Amino acid sequence: MLKALKIENFAVIDSVEFELGPGLCVLTGETGAGKTLIVEAIELLLGARADSTKVRTGAEAANIRGVFEHEGREVVIRRRISSTGRSSAWLDGLPVSISELAERTAGFADLLGQHEHQSLLDSTNHIGLLDRFCGVEELASDFSMGYRELEESESRLRRAGEEIERERERVRLREFELRELTEARLDPVEWDTIGARIERIDAAERILERASGAAHLIAEGETNAMDIVSAAEKLLLNISDIVPETKSALQLIESAQIALAEAAREVSAIADSVDMDSEEAESLRSRQLFIERLCRKYNRDVEGLIEYREALEAELTNIEDMESAMEALAEEVESRRENLVEMANDLRAAREKGAPILCRRIIEALAPLGMDNVEFEVRFHRRPDSEGPIRIEGKRYSMLPTGSESAEFLISPNIGEELKPLTSIVSGGELSRIMLAIKSLVGTTDFDGITVLDEVDTGIGGEVGNAVGRELFRLARERQLLVITHLPQIARLADIHFRIVKFEQDGRTRVKLERLSPFERKTEIERMLGGKLEMAENR
Repeated sequence: MLKALKIENFAVIDSVEFELGPGLCVLTGETGAGKTLIVEAIELLLGARADSTKVRTGAEAANIRGVFEHEGREVVIRRRISSTGRSSAWLDGLPVSISELAERTAGFADLLGQHEHQSLLDSTNHIGLLDRFCGVEELASDFSMGYRELEESESRLRRAGEEIERERERVRLREFELRELTEARLDPVEWDTIGARIERIDAAERILERASGAAHLIAEGETNAMDIVSAAEKLLLNISDIVPETKSALQLIESAQIALAEAAREVSAIADSVDMDSEEAESLRSRQLFIERLCRKYNRDVEGLIEYREALEAELTNIEDMESAMEALAEEVESRRENLVEMANDLRAAREKGAPILCRRIIEALAPLGMDNVEFEVRFHRRPDSEGPIRIEGKRYSMLPTGSESAEFLISPNIGEELKPLTSIVSGGELSRIMLAIKSLVGTTDFDGITVLDEVDTGIGGEVGNAVGRELFRLARERQLLVITHLPQIARLADIHFRIVKFEQDGRTRVKLERLSPFERKTEIERMLGGKLEMAENR
């Protein structure tokens, strides 16, 4: 409930302050006096976007302060809009962001104006009103959120599939390269030794000739080094007993004999190892040319070719990882879809059960409002889809953002007329009454905020105005109403009557808002009627 409101430097309002009470609060005044500014001020307290052009000319800032009673406690909200465009908000004295203010005051007020009237003509809003009446608004909200998450998951799944296909196409273009490099069985150690091996085979005759000649000179020839050294040893042994100094020379000769014998063995082994296999040489040359051709083709050395092959293999592994991730995402999508199908089925059951009740209640509510020959229907629309996840009576349908169906309100305001959409039938006055009837039906009974109705009397008058007034009075027994009206039929039923007056003072336009006494109320209603009035005591 809104208990008090103070507005300063807001458009033509320099300063107004008033206290409200429970029941039916009515605000009247001449056209252009500033009645709608009161609604805009309340909207700002609930987190509406501020407009610096609303700051009164010459003032630094507009200030709005409201005292609400919500869930048994008093809440003070303040907004400040500077002429420079800066906007600030406080909740119980603590600064808050505008988005936080809107979130925390969501249940403080229910505003119904011309915008809401026009929203009734948009059939996409009808399903929400039905869900609210059926008590599945939260389930519908959860479904809507889940549907958006499913769309995001499906979008990720599509992108993953497209990315994998692109990767596969890219790898397909390189499959030949990978196959060629894999079949080449490249080995950096082989490349380092193949040249030396070819060089050795090419030099086999020269190696054999030189190694055999060396072996001949050392140990195998008629005159060889080992025989010569042995002869020298014998000569020195013949004088060793006479010349003791020969002992050292003999030791050196012995060492030389051992070294020559070892050298002879090694040189013989070299000669014996010489491979004169021309076929191996040809094979090695062919292998060398093949590897060199690959290096030129890919503009890489052997180690670079091996690294490139490993990169291609990694790409294949990457595709496998991507496919695994895509499978997991597909399972997530399917799980989300199955969960949403269950929620859609629950919503459909509630809607199909509640729709006839809502239609009957709207017809009953419109009767005392001067629309007593009305037919009203909630028509469901579904989208057939042979592969859709929704199954109803053996048929399959697509899943919609609202569930398995959307809904549209149809009305026939006169006997003998077929049911048609609201846009093609209702007048402004009929639309106001239908919105009032729906508002009285879909509103929560435990709502403790203020309901603000602006232009609810558009296009109506006479006895219909009386009927609307009585319905507003009845509704005000359940909740606090603030009704901005031009109809005396509504104003006369007010529990609290405020009048807003625009006047000029000291060359400036000013506005004052006053709570009317019983006598002042009579005068105001006479002004609205254009004549004198005897106030009705019975409402």
